[in-house]
Amino acid sequence: MGLRSWILGFDPKEVEGKFKEMEKKITYLENSLKLIKLELKEVTQTHRQILMNLNEKADKDDLKDVRLRLNSLTQTLDNLIMKIEGLEISLQRDQILTDDEAKKELILRLIREGYNTPKELKSMVPFGNKKLYEILTELEKKGLIKKLKKKRKVVYIAEEEAY
Repeated sequence: MGLRSWILGFDPKEVEGKFKEMEKKITYLENSLKLIKLELKEVTQTHRQILMNLNEKADKDDLKDVRLRLNSLTQTLDNLIMKIEGLEISLQRDQILTDDEAKKELILRLIREGYNTPKELKSMVPFGNKKLYEILTELEKKGLIKKLKKKRKVVYIAEEEAY
């Protein structure tokens, strides 16, 4: 054990090796998430196509239950895709934290996807409340989103959805 190792209480070269292993694992996870997201998008697209075909060709009363379950499954898949995208963003936290335009796009996309309350948005972004509210205020001033209040509850909607 060298002097540096003795002072620090660990061998720096050993720690460096562990960091390299962790970087490999993170890269593997990033690639796995991308593959899962692509597969989920394909399944979601297939479900949407089936749902459209059911709506066009079938007697709506006979297949109402099937359509409702399929629609629910599609929404669940959409939510999984959003969560995976949130994980991807978390893995790329350093890039996101320095790019304000990416943060604005992320928040706008989340609002369009149905994450409308500050609590829901906060659970999906890798930055703090202060930055979240700064971006929400800026998007509102630009007319891209609209803030709706009912008593103490606040909901944000994309401006094109407001009408």
